[in-house]
Amino acid sequence: MNNNNPYSVPSLKMTQVEDPIDPGFTYPDTDVVIPSPDDEIDPDFSVMPPYYPDYPVRPDYPVRPNYPVRPNYPIPCVFCNNNQWIRGGIRLLNAATGYNPFTVYIDNQAVFSGLDFSEVTQYRQLSQGYHTFSIMGSNGYVYLRKSMYVGDGMATIAIVNSSTGLDLVSIRDTACPTDWTSSCFRVCNLAYYSGPVNASLGNIYFNSVNFADAASFSRLSSGNYTLRVARSARPENPLVTTPVTLNPSRIYTLYVLNWNPSADTIQTLLVEDRRS
Repeated sequence: MNNNNPYSVPSLKMTQVEDPIDPGFTYPDTDVVIPSPDDEIDPDFSVMPPYYPDYPVRPDYPVRPNYPVRPNYPIPCVFCNNNQWIRGGIRLLNAATGYNPFTVYIDNQAVFSGLDFSEVTQYRQLSQGYHTFSIMGSNGYVYLRKSMYVGDGMATIAIVNSSTGLDLVSIRDTACPTDWTSSCFRVCNLAYYSGPVNASLGNIYFNSVNFADAASFSRLSSGNYTLRVARSARPENPLVTTPVTLNPSRIYTLYVLNWNPSADTIQTLLVEDRRS
C-alpha cells in the first residue's frame, strides 16, 4: 500500500492456501438420501411447525348474536285506508335483555305470551285511560306490575331494564307525512346500559338520544343508506354499521337495544310501518 497517497485503498488480506484450516470446522453430512417421488410416504410421519402467536390470545368473551337489521314482517298496515289513527292503539316491545320470554297481562287479562327479546307485537286497541300492565314469567312469577295511561293516539309500550329490574316505557307513535319518493325515520334509545347514543343515516344525524327517549321523525328520500350507531360517550366508536333500505311511503323507528348487560353491547331493531 502506498502510504504517501492519501486516496489509496487498503488491500484486503486474503486467506492463503497455506493457512491452516480451523480444525473445528466440518462439512455437513452429505449422506442424505432423497426419496423417489414414487415412494410411499409414511402415513405416521408429520411435520408441524411450532406455534408462536404474535399477539395475546383473546379470552372467550360472549359472542354478539347475529341480529340482522331489517324490518319486521309482516309489515303492519296501521295507517292505511284513510284510518290515520287507531284510537288507544298500543303494541308491546320486549327490550329487556337477560330474561326469558314474558307473558303480558293487561287488566288481569292475558294478551301476549312468549314475548321474546327484541320482539314487537301488533297493535291492540284499548280504551282511553289507565290500565294495569303485568309482566310475568312463564312460571307465573310477576316481575313488574305498573299502571300506564293509554291516550287517544298510538304508542309502543317497551319492557326495559332498570335499576330495580324491569320497567315500562311508553313511546308515542306519531305521524309523519310521506309520499311515493320519501320515507320517515327516527331513533328510539332503549339501551339501558349504554346511556345516550348517536346515530346517523346518510347525512341525517340523531345525536345524544337519551335512554327511554325517541327522537323526532326526519323525512328523507327513499333508498339505500349506511346506518351507524355509537355511544355518545367518548371516543364514540361505531358499535353498529350496517346497510339499510328505506322504502317509499313507509315510516321507520330504529330501536337501540342492549343484547347483554354492558355498555358496548348494542344491537338495533328496525320497525317499519306502512302508510297508504
